[in-house]
Amino acid sequence: MAFVGYNKDTNGAFGVYSTEEEARKSGGCRESDLLVVEYDWQETDYLPSMTVSDAGVMSNRFPGKTIAEQVALIELEDDQKRIDTELKFKTEAIKMYARVLLEEMRWMETRARDTDLVNGNSDAMNAYLAKRNLVRTESNEAEAKLNALTTIEDLRAFQAKDQFS
Repeated sequence: MAFVGYNKDTNGAFGVYSTEEEARKSGGCRESDLLVVEYDWQETDYLPSMTVSDAGVMSNRFPGKTIAEQVALIELEDDQKRIDTELKFKTEAIKMYARVLLEEMRWMETRARDTDLVNGNSDAMNAYLAKRNLVRTESNEAEAKLNALTTIEDLRAFQAKDQFS
């Protein structure tokens, strides 16, 4: 049996030790975040693959996999986390850019009302509303394009402001 140090804050194992005292003294994290678990360490166990249940039971998230397979699976998880983060960031950028464009158009509404009042029609207001609708449509289309991207490289190359006319 071995003692595995586990950081509850980062949800990650940080070391395998022969004694509980050695694990506690390792300095792997703050005392309040430290969990030391007695575990039957196998040569196919890989620290980043280890997890602890709410009941305090440690297990390998990828049982039966070689270390190389576990590394590959963890890299896939990390890639997906980066993709999810980039998607969230870019989606917010699209929304923010559309919001700024709509706010910058507010003066056009007053001008359109004044123009229509003078001309006795609603042509200027209809044109203004069409411009606002175009921003909303382009925003929706940009989000659809963004959600269709599948690689981190494509996501990083995507620029929100380039999606608007």
